[in-house]
Amino acid sequence: MSNGVGGIRRYCGIAEEETFGQTPAPSAVTHLDIASSSLDPPSDTNIIYDGGARRTARLYRPGFYAPEGNIVYGLDIRTIGWFLRWALGTYVYTATGGGNGRNLHEIYGTENVILPSFCSRVGKDIFEHVFSGCTINSIEINVGDALCIATVNIVAQKDAKAALETGTLLFPVEYPLAFHEVTAFLTGEGGDTAISAKVKELTLTINNNIAADQGRHIGNRYPARVPAGDRETTLSLSMFYEDTDMLEKLWGAATGPDDCGSNEYGLKLVFDTDPCAEHGKLTVLMPRVINTNVQQQPSGRDETVQEVSARALMDTLTLADNSEAEGEILCSLDNSQEDMAPAS
Repeated sequence: MSNGVGGIRRYCGIAEEETFGQTPAPSAVTHLDIASSSLDPPSDTNIIYDGGARRTARLYRPGFYAPEGNIVYGLDIRTIGWFLRWALGTYVYTATGGGNGRNLHEIYGTENVILPSFCSRVGKDIFEHVFSGCTINSIEINVGDALCIATVNIVAQKDAKAALETGTLLFPVEYPLAFHEVTAFLTGEGGDTAISAKVKELTLTINNNIAADQGRHIGNRYPARVPAGDRETTLSLSMFYEDTDMLEKLWGAATGPDDCGSNEYGLKLVFDTDPCAEHGKLTVLMPRVINTNVQQQPSGRDETVQEVSARALMDTLTLADNSEAEGEILCSLDNSQEDMAPAS
């Protein structure tokens, strides 16, 4: 294939930057076989001067410029580590610390408002759209009735045009995970209690609440940084309506709302490639969770599905070496991937 005219060539190559908006943009260290991407230039990139000389505008000047959009792809046990590290910020690598001699990557939230930046190279059939200074606004991981889908929402510094990558793309050997390779547990002092058989669908969201214009400054139309805001880690669960356990956790009592408020609980999600392969697994632990909304809304003779919304709160996290940190979520990735930290 000499070019993409008349053909389909859609992908996303990613690589961490040494500095925000690194020039030239780094080459991709891995590629994603994307389902879709909305990553594009911003709208309203010009400042229109509304003078009074005529009934309509006559003058304009270049305005603030920061591309935004998402990358949607089938989650695999390798590439999700990059996105979690860029979204959360704190990373601990332990060689051969995983199962069967695999490596262990522990990822949790930083208090620093400046997150790691990266480059996204999106293949769009006839050219490669290169986005520099990418920062993750949010990650959504959906586990439904087919594959696990990751939606990565990005704010970037600027974009550029490059030649389409027509050679061999660096796709990971690990396959996208399916819904039956994910299990859910309530955690506590009494151990883990499996709840997978109660969960029809779930969505985990890590939201950094980034506003691109917070990086606006004088002297340049592009942001010099993209600071993160309040980090919210939330869950949406669609559950079989066979008990009132989740409603009672919201109430804080068995028969109605308690004056002391909701009951906390721990939640663990395990994304495991075994027994079909030994690519490894991702364990997501949220040790302190509260329900924010629980609904059971019957309609006619249709199935009543219990919809639960929850949020993870700050707690003590225990790492593999028994050291402790503070955070609301700990992602432990066990795979054959080497250290993802930059060489510098």
